[in-house]
Amino acid sequence: MKISSLVSALGLGVAALVLSPPIARADALSSSTPVIQTLETPSLTSAQFNGMFKPIDSAPPLSSTFQFMGAPVSGTVNSQVFEGQVGTPAAGLFAYAYQIGVNNVSSQIGGPVHVDSMSFLYNATPTGTDFLNLGHNVFAYAVKDGSIGGLTPPAASAGDIVRVPNTLSWQPGNGAGVIRAQYVDPASQTQALNAGANSATFVVISKQPFTQQYVSLLSSLPTTGAYTPVYSATGGNISPVPVPEPASLLAWAGLAAGAIFVRRVRKSNRDNVA
Repeated sequence: MKISSLVSALGLGVAALVLSPPIARADALSSSTPVIQTLETPSLTSAQFNGMFKPIDSAPPLSSTFQFMGAPVSGTVNSQVFEGQVGTPAAGLFAYAYQIGVNNVSSQIGGPVHVDSMSFLYNATPTGTDFLNLGHNVFAYAVKDGSIGGLTPPAASAGDIVRVPNTLSWQPGNGAGVIRAQYVDPASQTQALNAGANSATFVVISKQPFTQQYVSLLSSLPTTGAYTPVYSATGGNISPVPVPEPASLLAWAGLAAGAIFVRRVRKSNRDNVA
């Protein structure tokens, strides 16, 4: 087969898969239905994270208590903002870190307290990075092997493992974005973040500076008392993160081009035989 035919096949594959999908995505995202996107959370070690990011002096660790109705002080939500160090892949970026600690206490109506999920406003689209050389961008990471900055080392509740969110999601809306960390998953029978646990830290990457927002916590009991603040990005555009990501599109384009190439070779062989 001539080289020009191979180039043509590759071109067709790239054009079909790199140009067409964004059009389809634009149509889908133009609807009035809010887009909810799951964010992959690959694991960074605490050493990897601390080698790329350093705490911001003006954003010391924020440890905010929460309390469920009919229970003592039930836990803390911890957050901290970090900035990328010069000379590392994180230079020019911010890392927003979050962690939930659940106290080993019970409510007056029975049973230890637990946390099902956490959500808060995050008014800047997360920034994609590939610190782990995955071949595609991700927008968040999990750190579960140790502490970062001034946050507490993760710890598991009795009989459990150190927990990361079962699902971390981003939902852009009209002038506001939402980050949700969901710990319960009925399909896989993943349980809540239980009493005595200090969750792994999940980190959302951004290019935008920080402000504070209030957290909504979900459990079998409503929260009571003061609102629980965390650090959050602000000032950026609010839009869906790129899905599929560019690296994935190129991989798909390569597969399609390969399939076209194989078909053309087979056709050429059949023609030669004939």
